Amino acid sequence: MYPLFSPQSLIAEGTANYGIDLAFPGNERQEFERNVLFPMAGLDPNEADRFYQLLELLGRLNYTSNQAARDLLDGVKDEEQTTRWLQRYALRSPERAAQSIRFYRAYRSYVINYNLGQDLVRDYVEAGLDDPQVHWARFKTLLSSPLQASDLVSESN
Repeated sequence: MYPLFSPQSLIAEGTANYGIDLAFPGNERQEFERNVLFPMAGLDPNEADRFYQLLELLGRLNYTSNQAARDLLDGVKDEEQTTRWLQRYALRSPERAAQSIRFYRAYRSYVINYNLGQDLVRDYVEAGLDDPQVHWARFKTLLSSPLQASDLVSESN
């Protein structure tokens, strides 16, 4: 247990997001979702490839949310400007842009924990070796040890 607004949140959210990739390496997640979850949700499994192509492309825009939050919270842009910016550069609908702004206002810089945290965790877990057993051992260390982001950066370099 730790306070929500603590340095540990970066690793906690990063391990949560990266854990999906670790548990479902390669195309295993897509295959599982296509074959099991899509039918359960009433979605057409034949559309899965298009869905994953879109997710991959949108993933390239992942850090736009960090910049939008920074500009809003630093007073560089107001809410209207931030909404337009998110629509243009993050491809958010007006409703999703408004939801993002509410999140930035409520949780401030917490938004970085999801993408930056995931990237830091991935770099730490996968550093130097392509060995799933080592990756799982490092991941377990992250879940069971009070490490901070600086520990991940210094150990992965």
